[in-house]
Amino acid sequence: MLTEVLFEKVKLPKPYISKKIEAKALRAVLDSTYQTAYRLYLIANGIKELQKFASISSDEYLLTANVVTECGFIGEAKSQIWNVIHFQPLQLKKPKFIVRCELIHLMSNKTVYRCIFEHKNPEAIYNQIQECIDNLKNILE
Repeated sequence: MLTEVLFEKVKLPKPYISKKIEAKALRAVLDSTYQTAYRLYLIANGIKELQKFASISSDEYLLTANVVTECGFIGEAKSQIWNVIHFQPLQLKKPKFIVRCELIHLMSNKTVYRCIFEHKNPEAIYNQIQECIDNLKNILE
């Protein structure tokens, strides 16, 4: 049975957060965890943390194929997290991208293919995405 891999276009953002959170929004997240604040910074900077790059329509397989963007802080945002003590773990975040691709055979619950690849260079990430898609096509033909 032939299962087609559908490619979804991915546009990697610059992995840096530079815009600070507005004062009113900042007050709202001060009692939250730094992870909640991080997500708010992503939204304020227009960055998608998770992008799907492939999918399949199959009753036999489950595919998870996405790119995670982890951002570092620069400029006003960096100054802002420096001044909020429980946001300081965010200073340790380094800009990088993570490709996660996993194909599971549903009947046996076995992983047929898995790839986890981290890099800070977008070109390396695009190349890895293409390699994952090629590998998936070979497996599913």
